[in-house]
Amino acid sequence: MPKGAGWTIPRLSLPDGRPVPTEFRLVEGERTAAKLALNFLEAGIGYADEWAASGGSATTFIQRSLNRWLDDHGRAKIQEHFFLDVVLSTSLDRYCYGQPAASGDISRMFLAIEPESAGYVVLGPTLRLLEAAHPRLPSTFLNLFLGGLNRWIRVYDYRDALDRMDRLREWSEDDPESDRIELPNIEASIPECVRRKPLSARGLARVMNTLKDDRAQQLMEQAVELARMSNSADLPVIEDETRDLLTDCGEPVPALVVVFEQQDAIEGSFDEESLGMLEVTPEANLILPFDGAQSRTLSAAFAQMRQLCQTLALGAGILKSSSAID
Repeated sequence: MPKGAGWTIPRLSLPDGRPVPTEFRLVEGERTAAKLALNFLEAGIGYADEWAASGGSATTFIQRSLNRWLDDHGRAKIQEHFFLDVVLSTSLDRYCYGQPAASGDISRMFLAIEPESAGYVVLGPTLRLLEAAHPRLPSTFLNLFLGGLNRWIRVYDYRDALDRMDRLREWSEDDPESDRIELPNIEASIPECVRRKPLSARGLARVMNTLKDDRAQQLMEQAVELARMSNSADLPVIEDETRDLLTDCGEPVPALVVVFEQQDAIEGSFDEESLGMLEVTPEANLILPFDGAQSRTLSAAFAQMRQLCQTLALGAGILKSSSAID
């Protein structure tokens, strides 16, 4: 056949010689996600080199950047003891999380911290170790450890168990068959050392200068640093408009359960109370509201998230040290 005869397949290319893309995608909310992705970059939260790996999807870019940010701020260490989900959304309804609003409104967004399940620690051996070093160290340790964590997440401990017992006692007083109800003896599960007055900051400093047990020294140093880190940032302010979204929610579910001995009355109280914790949608442990259209408020929200990560990483270190004590 003569040259050039027959069928030929056209080959299209862009003016600069690059081939014409053969695939195009339209994703609902992608334009909105692109606005948020740009602010992620301006706020220093997004990672520019993640764009190529995101396949041109702004939503994927945000997800990859958020995961990488969490990895860079101690997620691996935190996940050893805390089982938390970080959710970025325009909604506080945990069952309706999704992509940014298709309307393009990202002026009200939230970072929410929710437990996937509760961590668990037995502190009896730790408290006995500390009591051997000084009689007031156990209560001081608990005050620093529980106080520091409770600012950011919900910890279920002996005080929650006592509150539940008080509620059961009030209900039983109105029950004509209350004589048949056996209330848990939470008081018997609380070590006497926990009831002692915690040391002041100055008193603790004096005691720590005299400690001879390296493990006790390390635990107290970790607890002091956790409390310092926890209190070095203000908690987020939840405005009335946001609070109205939570009116039908139950109290947050615990991210950590602290008992003194395995299967003590405190653990039993949690097991029974946990059966009803999901009867209504629980409020998130932590809610960080921000304006997704302003990189400044995005930076502020992630600054608080960074504080949480640092606090939890310190808490995970304490839990690891406690787990090694027999």
